[in-house]
Amino acid sequence: MKVSSRKDTTRYSVGCGVFKIPLSSLVTFSMLEFPASNIRMPASAVKQEFAPPGLSNSQKSLGARLHGPNRLMPLFRSRIYTSARFMLLLVGCALLGPTCVGEARAQAHRARITIVSLAPARVRVDLQLAVATNALSFRNTYGGVLGLGDRIERLEATNGARSIQVKKLAPGEYQAETKFTLLSYEVNLTEPAQPAQLSHVSWLNSDQGLLMLADLLPRLADPGSVASIKLDVPSGWSVGSNVPGKNPEYLTTDPDKGVFLVGPSVREKSRRIGVTDFTFITSGKWPVSDGDVLKIAEKLIMEYTNLTGHVLQSKTVLMSIEFPGEAGPEHWTAETRGNAVVLLLGTQARRKRVLAKLGVILSHEIFHLWVPNALALEGDYDWFFEGFTLYQALRMALHLKFISFDTFLETIARVYNSYLSSSDHDRLSLIQASERRWTTASSLVYDKGMLAAFVYDLELRRATDCQASLDDIYRQLFRQHGTGQGSANETIIGLLSKPAALNSFGHDYVEGTGRINLQPALTSYGIQLRPAGPRAQATKLELVNNLSNTQRKALRCLGYRG
Repeated sequence: MKVSSRKDTTRYSVGCGVFKIPLSSLVTFSMLEFPASNIRMPASAVKQEFAPPGLSNSQKSLGARLHGPNRLMPLFRSRIYTSARFMLLLVGCALLGPTCVGEARAQAHRARITIVSLAPARVRVDLQLAVATNALSFRNTYGGVLGLGDRIERLEATNGARSIQVKKLAPGEYQAETKFTLLSYEVNLTEPAQPAQLSHVSWLNSDQGLLMLADLLPRLADPGSVASIKLDVPSGWSVGSNVPGKNPEYLTTDPDKGVFLVGPSVREKSRRIGVTDFTFITSGKWPVSDGDVLKIAEKLIMEYTNLTGHVLQSKTVLMSIEFPGEAGPEHWTAETRGNAVVLLLGTQARRKRVLAKLGVILSHEIFHLWVPNALALEGDYDWFFEGFTLYQALRMALHLKFISFDTFLETIARVYNSYLSSSDHDRLSLIQASERRWTTASSLVYDKGMLAAFVYDLELRRATDCQASLDDIYRQLFRQHGTGQGSANETIIGLLSKPAALNSFGHDYVEGTGRINLQPALTSYGIQLRPAGPRAQATKLELVNNLSNTQRKALRCLGYRG
């Protein structure tokens, strides 16, 4: 069965990353479904709970889980532990910012996430809110994954000694008559039926799991407050994360972007790239070495830093595990969330083939650390941070010799064929397609967006005799809107329309519904559209037989080495 990958990015600055997934154009692949493991976790691996005497049953249940670390005394029974905890908060604040200390004292959410079973896959969350509430809202959809709210089960709330009755209004939506601060619930973390969704939501099996705070915790009403996260994992398991801290306690002011890889063989390897701390977190065996992965990441981070003029200041994480089943590298799914790239990649192939695919995928995913994740822009501009980024990543893969120029042209041709086959290709503008991405127009965001970027880059290079390119738009964008808020569509269309030769580009290709015709832009480069076969309706891109000196010069500007 053919599967596409989708991700939500507009509200939570989550970078989407499916370099070739949503359409048959870039990477179309067959997905196999694998059932969740039915192996139960040994009883000895489940941590025990306890609480001091004199408390109600509700207080014992919630208070002990929140404050009493397994095999440690409860927080309020140990001044030493209280001091150590506060020192940990101070250390975390050094990482999180100057206003953190006050927030840590007054407004700190405390969550304890305990793996209670591997088969069925379940975690229990015990949460103490910094501010009392009588309403809870969990995400029910994320990036095309539906029904997340139905995974929340056995929710209980208390306020001091009182048990609070909470009514479920809809999947993930709860309301109580009075406010509360303590709650406990379980989350069913059975693996998604579609492997393409494994990089987007929390799941767990007997070998490993990905825990994402965005779908494990309710939406917190006071963004910016400190959240203290503790994890209880089975005996012998370890944890890797993009959240500051160290197992068992982590601190963050942005839980929506927190990701944890848990399992018995999790390992980390770090490298300083310029001023950026990069960490590769993985588990299991790979046909490539950790050093190979770090080399690819280093090249891309250095190149994108030079391209944008923007330096990634915070720790950057690549979290990668094997795609399920006996899958080759053509089977993969990925998402860039906050400062972390989450990738599941099939590894059943020779080292050279896995490395080649890894370079192409990371060219796109790592660029999302900049676009949109390092930009403070508002609105639905998926056409740019997906479509344009797909093209820019393809150019980077060509520049770093991850792909050949022939592969570059073949990819553009596949996208063009996919675009022409869409019934909406001449009915929706790119802005309209972005607004409807999760409903009816997802392929246009990628297809038409990437083709528009290709046309823009060709025309700008031709008009300036290769003195300017799409690269310059990214530099200007980061100089203009690296910080602060701004309308994404207004800002980006304004930049694209600045060159005199392209002052109508935004109207024609982004705001307008007109059909994209590649041939006029290709002629100056000696590239022609031809049928892919004698009876084929699809087209391919290839060089003309006798290139002129002008065409050859233009091609070399684009990356051709012939």
